[in-house]
This record gives sequence, structure tokens and C-alpha cells, in this order.
Amino acid sequence: MKVAILNITGGGISGGHKKYLQNMLPLLSASPEIEAILCASPARMSAKEWLPRLANVSYCDCEPFIPFRHIPDSKLAASLDAFQPDVLFIPIERWINYKNLPVVTMLQNMAPLAGVKTGAGIKEYLVAIARRYETKIALTRANKVITPTECVKDFLACNVGVPREKINSIHYGPTPPETSAKSPVTFPFRGRQFIFTAGSIEAYRGLEDIILALPLVKKSFPEIKLAVAGGGRPQTLGYFENLKKLASRLKVSDNIAWLGSINGAELSWCYANCSVFALTSRIESFCFVALEAMSHGCSIVSTDSPCLPEVLGSTALYYKAGDELGLSSALSSLLSQSAADRIARSGKTLERAASFSWEKAAVSTIDTLKAATNAGLPLAPNVLKT
Repeated sequence: MKVAILNITGGGISGGHKKYLQNMLPLLSASPEIEAILCASPARMSAKEWLPRLANVSYCDCEPFIPFRHIPDSKLAASLDAFQPDVLFIPIERWINYKNLPVVTMLQNMAPLAGVKTGAGIKEYLVAIARRYETKIALTRANKVITPTECVKDFLACNVGVPREKINSIHYGPTPPETSAKSPVTFPFRGRQFIFTAGSIEAYRGLEDIILALPLVKKSFPEIKLAVAGGGRPQTLGYFENLKKLASRLKVSDNIAWLGSINGAELSWCYANCSVFALTSRIESFCFVALEAMSHGCSIVSTDSPCLPEVLGSTALYYKAGDELGLSSALSSLLSQSAADRIARSGKTLERAASFSWEKAAVSTIDTLKAATNAGLPLAPNVLKT
């Protein structure tokens, strides 16, 4: 089977998509079911610089995504003509018709379908409409759909009308802790009594919850600080400024470190050394940072928003999004736990993280590609090379 992986983005790439490709490409390449892979990406992604060199994987450039264009650009079409794939795998909510070949698409971003606000202004509103349209086109026309959680699968079946038999739910795998973890250069606090949260600065992340909860937590834990890792987009600067104004109004600005985008070693240090990791998202399709926090044995507080309980299981304490009293209570509970309780909780969290596997994800993905290619014929047993 020859697979063309088409990363039809606007030119950039999210941290989650990057991790997905870095982990999955070598495993797909190693499968005896896959003869060759063509990986296409916009030139601005610089994919060839951070993706591995593999004997049966070749790379090519494609033009960035253009709304309502559902055929490959001329350069990509020429590359596909030369490669002659059996199936197109589009690991993002896009649809491309190339010679009516079977297509497998993967839903990564739930925000457009769920109507979640991701930015401000008329331009962002129009972008959201276009994303919703393109996502529905991709899900409707694809031969098979991959979702990262059962929660997303249920949403598509119940709210979008995608047939359940067309959808395969495949969990992502973990990112192991960095062996060279180090404190971020932007980290301003002494000591290690801090709450940590990570992820891009977006309105659906609900970061206002933790800012509102911080003064309440400080009543019992006056030394506690908050560290926030993650950058924003120009369209979310207004939201970011509102968060800072809220912190200033509550007189906790000096207790919050906005770390911006930090590297893997710095992230690993923050996970490993924080007192509690907090997730305040209103919606996620999977949430890589949840699995990263578990892989570091963090004590975790999370919203009960879709799909976080599916990922975190019983390892987290949950609160309702927007309930800062519930969040402060959960944070205080974990901050006051004994050393023995912390160790026991960490062990349980690490055990949960170990149940996620990129190898399992690769096997299921290959089975899905085969199912699309074989038009529903029975699947042969699939084995990854070791």
C-alpha cells in the first residue's frame, strides 16, 4: 500500500499536529503493510527539517490551504502523479479529490463544529464559518474518518450525521519526559510552589477560571504562584490582554508568569516540578498536554468538558468550567495532600499514561487506511516491524 499524507494547513502547524507526525511517521513507515509514503506539506512548515529521514518516505511541497479548493495544486498533483498512491491520508479536517482515490481524514480541531469562539473580529468570524464548512465537507466525503477519542466519535455521529461505521476512534500516544529538563529562562519564581498550565492562548482554553481561582487559593497557600506556558495568535491578543487586566484587577499579576512558547525540555521541567497541573479548557478533541501531564506523574485538576475525562480517567479532580469556587477547592485539595498521597496519586497517573501507545495508534491507523483502500473487505492481521 502506498500512502500519501497531505498536511493541507494554512502554512503553519500546531504543536499537536507536529508531535503526531514525528511519532507516527516512523511507525507507519516501519509497517510491512506500507510500501512507501509521500508526505506533502506547505513549504513554510519546513517539515523536512524536523521530520525523520526514512528509506521509504519522500517529501514534497504543496501550496497552503485555500478555502473551497478541493483539488491538489499543480505541484502537488505532479508529485502525486509520480508517486501513484493507493490512498490519501489527510491528518487534518480537509478534503482533496485526486482521481477519486479513497481518502482517510482525521479530525483534530473540534472548535469549528462545536461553535466554540476562537478569536475576535469579523475576519475571525468568517474564518470560523469557512472552517466549519470545510470540516463538514471533509467528514462527509472521506471514505473513513479518524477521531482521537470516543467522545468526538459520538459527537460526529449524533450531531453531524457521520455514520458510526465510518469512524474509527484512535487515541494518540504519550510524549515521554525529557531527560535534559531545565527551568525556562523566563521562569521568574524562586522555589517550586506553583500551579502550572500549558496550551495556546485561546478563548476556549478558559484561562480566566484559574486567574479567578488564584486569589481564593492564596488565602490558604499564600506562597503559591501560577505559571502559564503557551503563545497566542494575533487574533487572540484581545483575549490575552483581558486575562492580564483580570489578573491586575484581582491583584495577582505579580504571582503569574506568562512563559510564552517554551521548548520541550522547559515544558518537562515545569510538569515535573509544579505542585498541581490545571486544565481549564471548554472543549478538546484529545489534549496532548493532558497526556504529557500524566506522563510526568502530575497531580491534575481539570474541567469535566468533553473529552478530558476520557483521557484522564480517575487520575484528575474535576470541576465545572466557569466555576472558580470548584476549581479553587480542587486545587486546595491537591495542594494540601500528604507526601504519601502525592506519591500514590503520581503512580496511578503514570500507570494511566502508560496505557496510551503510539504503536497501538499506528496499527489502528494502518487498519483504517486498508479498510478505505479495500472498500470494506476483511482486513488481514497487521504487524509492525520491530
